[in-house]
Amino acid sequence: MESSFIVTGLLNAISPYNILFIVLGTTLGLVVGALPGLSATMALALLLPLTFQLPPETGLCMMAALYLAAMYGGSIAAIILRTPGTPAAAATVMDGFPMGARGEAGRALGISLTASLVGGVFSGIALLTAAPFLGRLVLLFGPVELFAIAVLGITMIGTLSKGSSIKGLLSGAIGLLLSTVGMDSTSGTARFTFDNINLYSGIPFTVALIGLFSIPQAIALAEQSRGVQQVANQIRDRVLPHMSEFLKLLPNIIRSSAIGIVTGVIPGTGGDTASWFAYNEAKRFAKDKSGFGKGEPAGIAAPEAANNAVVGGALIPTIALGIPGSSTTAVLLGGLMVHGILPGPTLLTEHGAITYTLIWAVILANIPLFIIGLGMTRLCIYVTLVPKMVVALAIVVLSIIGALAINNNMFDVWLMLGFGALGYVFDRAKIPTAPLVIGLVLGALLDSSLAQSLLIGYGSWDVFLKSPIAAVLLLIALLSILQATPFFRMFVRKQAVC
Repeated sequence: MESSFIVTGLLNAISPYNILFIVLGTTLGLVVGALPGLSATMALALLLPLTFQLPPETGLCMMAALYLAAMYGGSIAAIILRTPGTPAAAATVMDGFPMGARGEAGRALGISLTASLVGGVFSGIALLTAAPFLGRLVLLFGPVELFAIAVLGITMIGTLSKGSSIKGLLSGAIGLLLSTVGMDSTSGTARFTFDNINLYSGIPFTVALIGLFSIPQAIALAEQSRGVQQVANQIRDRVLPHMSEFLKLLPNIIRSSAIGIVTGVIPGTGGDTASWFAYNEAKRFAKDKSGFGKGEPAGIAAPEAANNAVVGGALIPTIALGIPGSSTTAVLLGGLMVHGILPGPTLLTEHGAITYTLIWAVILANIPLFIIGLGMTRLCIYVTLVPKMVVALAIVVLSIIGALAINNNMFDVWLMLGFGALGYVFDRAKIPTAPLVIGLVLGALLDSSLAQSLLIGYGSWDVFLKSPIAAVLLLIALLSILQATPFFRMFVRKQAVC
């Protein structure tokens, strides 16, 4: 069965129709990544409404290609303007901009593109290799285990968020609360609808995503537009690196790719974490560390290989368990939800063909990324110079159009703007948005699996302790919550002193 899914997924991915959308997604990803301040998550949220009229596998192919290309595209602004196009490209600034400043911007971008290609291919192969094993593993999961997985996913994404773990858990709890709006799946009772008929079917996931990620970004760009325009490096040299230089960097690229895959598997981390980790390791392994920060090629190759490798790594828990490895993969799951496919371990069994199409798209998208990247890199210098106010206005307009296109209902537009205001408040208060999104995604699974589990256990909560898998997962979730509390950390420090 697994082999048939793998073949079907490959045939779907290489169909001319899907290849066309992979190329389109790659082009959009490069442009979005090159625009300073934008992110792959925001672009995917805006793209979601456009996938309604597409087959699920086609929409996912385009979104996967955009995700992968945006990770490389972020390095264009980092090298040209000293401003990371995406958060994952922050480490690339350290050596990318100094190399560009001395007249080797093309070389820096070529190293970035080549490292991104290797990192993306490695992560795709890792995902394809892990999927069959995970497909057999998830057959052991029933409603009881699914409930434990949902609890673990929310607690991990909350406690692993940057900054305060308490704020992360609070964000996840708000997401869970919002996921309960609408008709109860078991009793059919209306919950938190305030007698508004528009909320009886729940909060539209796509509307929430567009608001949370797009509007705060537009406001931030508008606030930054008052600043002085950055002076850009010019591309006057060769972009494609020489083979001798590539072979010299290859061990570093492979090591950084492995770091990106492993980091991506851990929920709550992302391309920025993997990039800094890989950069530090590249510096640690270097014989001469004096060149780092002054235009060292290894300082560009390491973070770029790592942040593209994160794509496949983050999709491993997303596909196998329905736990998004990052907010970006949560949006990808949203692409499944708009087509009526519920996230969870059943993705590999009930929807194997679509899932393997996504996996193959992650691998195949690297080819147009490299080809289009070579052709568009010189043109993207003009993209980086687009005024931020223009970009901000374009984001707001696209957000309104996207929210309205879902149900042709103005209520969705106001709801989107409300979530935009919530996202802006979260940004100001330094509360992570990712746990809220994960709460929205996993809330339906948590709700339905809890009801089913209690029916299986005849209303007894002991049913979660009778399953070894569920008991272990819930124990890990409890420990992750405890370690986030200041009392627990104080207790650990006291024990360490003793």
